[in-house]
Amino acid sequence: MWELYRVWKNRVGFPLVVLALLLMNAGAEFSPQWYAGMGITLCLVAAYVVEEIIWMAKRQGRPCGRCGQKVRLKSFSVQAICPHCSLPLD
Repeated sequence: MWELYRVWKNRVGFPLVVLALLLMNAGAEFSPQWYAGMGITLCLVAAYVVEEIIWMAKRQGRPCGRCGQKVRLKSFSVQAICPHCSLPLD
């Protein structure tokens, strides 16, 4: 399931952000276009927050975007390299 979600997130996320920005800048504030852009933005934020909550609840680590191995992230630290494939984390 997470493999499909990761592919979806990488392919669809950026175009949705661009669409939301275009809609929010197309009309006046509080117009129907602005509300549509804000709705897209709120859906993207909700999806991100739900993903973070799921990863925290599982306590198993996140899969690397390149090799798929689980990477255990330590609290209050930044890890930028996968220990399995030595490539930058997504």
